[in-house]
Amino acid sequence: MTAKGSLRKFRLGALSVFPILFAGIPIAAQPAASGWEAKESVIKSSTKSRAGMNFEESRVPKYQLPDPLISEDGKPVATPQEWTTVRRPALLQLFRENIYGVRPTTKYEVGYKEVGRRENAFGIGATARQIRATITARGKSHSFDFVIVVPQLENPAPVIVHINNRYLIPLDKAVDESDPFWPVEKLVRRGYATAGFHTSDVDPDKRGKYAEGIRALLDDTDSDPATRWRCLSSWAWGASRVLDFAIKQPGIDPKRTAVAGNSRAGKTALWAGVEDERFQITYSNESGCGGAALSRRAFGETVARINRVFPHWFCERFKAYDDRENEIPVDQHQLIALIAPRAVYVASADEDLWADPRGEYASLIAAGPVFDLLDLKHITDPAMPQLNTPRHVGSTAYHIRTGVHNLTEQDWGYFLNFADGIFKK
Repeated sequence: MTAKGSLRKFRLGALSVFPILFAGIPIAAQPAASGWEAKESVIKSSTKSRAGMNFEESRVPKYQLPDPLISEDGKPVATPQEWTTVRRPALLQLFRENIYGVRPTTKYEVGYKEVGRRENAFGIGATARQIRATITARGKSHSFDFVIVVPQLENPAPVIVHINNRYLIPLDKAVDESDPFWPVEKLVRRGYATAGFHTSDVDPDKRGKYAEGIRALLDDTDSDPATRWRCLSSWAWGASRVLDFAIKQPGIDPKRTAVAGNSRAGKTALWAGVEDERFQITYSNESGCGGAALSRRAFGETVARINRVFPHWFCERFKAYDDRENEIPVDQHQLIALIAPRAVYVASADEDLWADPRGEYASLIAAGPVFDLLDLKHITDPAMPQLNTPRHVGSTAYHIRTGVHNLTEQDWGYFLNFADGIFKK
């Protein structure tokens, strides 16, 4: 489908009806009611626990999404080459300057040191190592650890970089204890190498801790304070430094790579997948506002709320859009579109209305015109799937799981099934 036949204007109202346009003419409108619906009890409990926030579809404001295939001067993007060389770089810069921040260009060096090793992990010949990455710039340094586990296989394995927003799972714990949040043994037995690090080890996830992280080491003090990168972008940068090491290891296939994260790390995974095109699959679990969910829906966590509580996550300019979501020059469906032609998986949880599951799914659907332009199969059904019924179509995937905000072995299982299909192509 060319840009002429793409979704010219995305208008989504309070009833969450997704109009499908062809050459600008509506040909279908299917209400989301045929798929997943939030439980009334969850709506009530969410409203009670988060006073003043919206959890009702009837209160979602009317909005119009910016078209990913219309350039800033109003011209349509008609070819894959135009997307790759013109529109994508322009969109990427808009996200940098308005939401995630512009990364510094300070020169640095990275050294990697093995600080722990376990052979024959899980009794299947896997090698597990704890690595310390040390970044040096301007005579100073900053270090963070990550654990990497590589299965023993006949052919090199794909690798999944897990951005862990909760804690560092050190070497012995990764091998000796099962943690559903990062089920290393499950991944390795499925034929995947995996590496995991803790976000706060790269840059502290606390306001007022700027001096203790990678940003203080690399920031250019002459750069624009309004667009300077913050924590989310620095964590995504850290994922790329882990990938630098991983793809050079024997037993890992550098062309089959993925990045995964939950919650704030799910937001980070999306940005990592956008900024680093070496990641062939991006998996974003329950990432919500500033992640996969459409900002313009103002459902659950909003731009104003996230900037107030976590002022260190996004660039300073993002605060200008507090309670003014319709004025943001981009929305999150365009972020997902920036991952094309590579694959992307968005996931939600039934009781996690804070992350706006419907807004996450709508965002994935609204990215579709870019996948069409690139002649890629993707999810087109405007109705959300039912609970625990993964929808995997071509380069995109989605599921909504029973339960609360979390990353579980069930989520990982769905993701690995999708990755199996992508990496076998």
